[in-house]
Amino acid sequence: MTRRIRLLMLVLAVVIVALGTGLIKLNLDTTQDTGDSKTTQPAGREGYYIFQDDDTGLYGVRNENDRVLVDAEWNSLSFAGEQTLLVSRRTGGALRYGMIQINENVRIPFAYSSITPLTGQILAAVTAEDEKTILYNTEGQQLLSQAWDSCVAEDGVLRLMSGTAQYTAEVSGSTIRMTAVTMRTVLAGEPLYFSFDAEDLAGVESYTVLAQLAQLSQQYLKAMLRQDYSDVYSITAADSYSAVIDEHRMQNRYFTSMTLLDTEWDESEPVLRYACTFRFCYRLKTDAGVVPQASNLILRMRRDADGLLLLYSVEEQPVDMQTGQVIMDSTTKGADERSSGGKYE
Repeated sequence: MTRRIRLLMLVLAVVIVALGTGLIKLNLDTTQDTGDSKTTQPAGREGYYIFQDDDTGLYGVRNENDRVLVDAEWNSLSFAGEQTLLVSRRTGGALRYGMIQINENVRIPFAYSSITPLTGQILAAVTAEDEKTILYNTEGQQLLSQAWDSCVAEDGVLRLMSGTAQYTAEVSGSTIRMTAVTMRTVLAGEPLYFSFDAEDLAGVESYTVLAQLAQLSQQYLKAMLRQDYSDVYSITAADSYSAVIDEHRMQNRYFTSMTLLDTEWDESEPVLRYACTFRFCYRLKTDAGVVPQASNLILRMRRDADGLLLLYSVEEQPVDMQTGQVIMDSTTKGADERSSGGKYE
């Protein structure tokens, strides 16, 4: 073999080795570009890919051009809305959930032990501190104004519990419309239910007002049954309440049941007013024996200058046990006139 041929073969060998090395390097650069072993495209999220970092095991988001949009620094990651993500990270050794946008701005703070879809566009976030549930939409906006003990969704209906109150609501997208509220208390061993329907809810500025009406009524009714009115003065707006209290003491009367008949409000007045009417049944001890009796007990409430709901009058109307109609005697008529005449203004 001549010297020229040997030199030519050596040059070809060097070229082949160089090309092979370049191809290998190019392949390595391509596989290391994302640094992940698991890549998924969420349903309905064309152009977005969730990837997991090989080294850390954390998750991020990239687009179809392999550009990283959300750094791989989240313990879990899933899409909630068009541009929002439910993510979790370890804080103080505990896993906390929140919501971020694609640009990584925080929409829901990392204060929750879990955030899960309740309906298509409503999320249930459980607080890590006291395990209360707060409702959000898929854009990170809080829905309703309070935390709930529990929330259940079924066939487009939400059932929300708060204390002894159960709220029922209809759901359309991320809109929640209250349709009923039921609250339960126990008076002298007997259950008492406060029930408000959609018609009642439409007439007040907030469904929480009904809870306040129920709580205020419970406070007065319990005081009446205990015959201890020491706490009543803190919930009244009347200058002198002793005469009203004296009229409704449980003297020789034994409570049997209490039923909420009606809830009213008057929006024509400068101050919004409310009234709860109860059917109050009891046994009256007389010289002739124990006689069953019934009355309508009307508790009227209004808001003061600070927005607090206060009890300002109590009226009792005797009821005929046979017909259930109010007995319109002179006492009842006088009570009606006192109520409308502004004695308690």
